Amino acid sequence: MKVSQKSKLELSDIEIPDLFILNHMGSLEGNDVKLYLYLIFASKRDLEIDNQILMKRLSMSEQDLELSLDRLQGEGLILKNTHGFSIVDIKELEINKSYIPKMQNKQNKEQTEQEKKRIAAAYAINESFFQGIMSIGWYSDIGTMFENYMFSEEVMIALFHYCQEKKALSKKYVHAVAESWYKAGVRTFEQLEEYFENYDKIQKIKQKIVKNLKLNRNLTTYEEQYVDTWIKDFGYDISIIEEALKKTVNSYNPTINYVNGILTNWHKKGYKTVEDVQNEQKRVANVSKDKQVPKTKYQNYGQRTYDDLESFYDNV
Repeated sequence: MKVSQKSKLELSDIEIPDLFILNHMGSLEGNDVKLYLYLIFASKRDLEIDNQILMKRLSMSEQDLELSLDRLQGEGLILKNTHGFSIVDIKELEINKSYIPKMQNKQNKEQTEQEKKRIAAAYAINESFFQGIMSIGWYSDIGTMFENYMFSEEVMIALFHYCQEKKALSKKYVHAVAESWYKAGVRTFEQLEEYFENYDKIQKIKQKIVKNLKLNRNLTTYEEQYVDTWIKDFGYDISIIEEALKKTVNSYNPTINYVNGILTNWHKKGYKTVEDVQNEQKRVANVSKDKQVPKTKYQNYGQRTYDDLESFYDNV
């Protein structure tokens, strides 16, 4: 039986699940633990071993080896197969027991398929973002988010990808982002793409506002709510917001409150585009022109000015 080894220098580590220490180690003998650790080591490196190698490596008699193999099988830690033994993924067993809901009265096929997809998504998240060592608590949280936010599997995976990109893969941050996506109406991946597209537009508008008002800082949460109102509630795009910003050019120390007053007034008047605003301004200008009062003959006379009032009064 051959043994293949990738490197002459063995400086890597093997990972032992916490579940083994918590649920199994106490009921095993010393030889059992020693054998289990070596089997994990061998499986990680795809080593081909037989009983003789195990007895030599672990300084165990044939009888002790057989007893330890039996006890590990009894604990559900290894499984005997046609090629020898395979290591049982005890984390997966725990996940299936804790996360997968107990089906009562055989739910319909569609629900079962959905559950399979969600479990597959959780496994993908574990492998992609936690290097295969995601805690059991995360599986429970993922299940809760699926139920509460009704995300598709693609959105759930994208959630963890987004948080990893932000270097904030903590439960608090992940749940906060999930909550904001849910409130924005995100359920499917298509809706998520639309959300990001709108988010980019809003960010550009905010940057434009900061630049035009010469704030030298980011908008506050209170000020960002104004921008959200203009875009989401009023339906305004960057063009009409820029038109309002132009009104601040001659204002001393203009504020976002000033801009909000302009846009709110336009919204109340039913203006939806820059053209609406400009047409109304032209109309008002024409009305004002028509209402100009003609000068009387007295008003046509030039107004006398007196540069030296003292000399004027001296001559009275």
